[in-house]
Amino acid sequence: MKNNVFSIKQNFKYFNSVENNTASIYIYGYISSYWDGISSKRIKETLDTITADEIHVHINSGGGDVFESIAIHNLFKRHPSKIIIHVDALAGSGASLIAMAGDEIIMPANTMMMIHKAATFIFGNADKLRKEADVLDKIDIAVKASYMPRFAGEESELEVLLANEEWLNADECKALGFCDIVAEAIEEPPKEPEMPDGQTEEPEEHDASEETVANILAKYSAQATSSPLNKKQGTKNILNVIAKSSR
Repeated sequence: MKNNVFSIKQNFKYFNSVENNTASIYIYGYISSYWDGISSKRIKETLDTITADEIHVHINSGGGDVFESIAIHNLFKRHPSKIIIHVDALAGSGASLIAMAGDEIIMPANTMMMIHKAATFIFGNADKLRKEADVLDKIDIAVKASYMPRFAGEESELEVLLANEEWLNADECKALGFCDIVAEAIEEPPKEPEMPDGQTEEPEEHDASEETVANILAKYSAQATSSPLNKKQGTKNILNVIAKSSR
């Protein structure tokens, strides 16, 4: 098999398989517009060179800049090739937004996804802090818009999961609609990426109860193993899903 390798850096690789008419992109690391990050600009430059019918996007990232993540999501959504997402270890935070762009999402049984509300670091007076809180609320609307086309439940249920900064295993992701296939576990998953010096992500305070989150997961796990999901069933049963899948 003949492979061409392009754009090799520490956290980003692109392989083009000429014979199979497929391409592979590896997003391993922090998502950022800085020189050492995985940026939407780099992804666009790569996608502009791809004519393959199928692109396999491998993700192992704890996330990063929300706007870069949304831009990458939209680049994949607009591309004419079929996008197949592979979560190789972790698709966390902004990386989970990128994953939602897949026409097909595959998660080995030993991988995870993390979703949460928008967060930021800020210094300023009370007026500035209040204004920033309003901005974060608007960003959360954009974040939800990236998840909802795939989410099996109602928007109010998604809000509970985001507020709880939920860590989801592959089975839970499938039950919630965030992945299509749970593959066999990878024996040696890629090392979890580290944040660049001075860049960290901290959990946001939330009011969602653990019981509510457990019920949401339990509901959709039960539905995924019994009958096809009817999204119009409402929110009444959603609180039963995560608990069963977490036991």
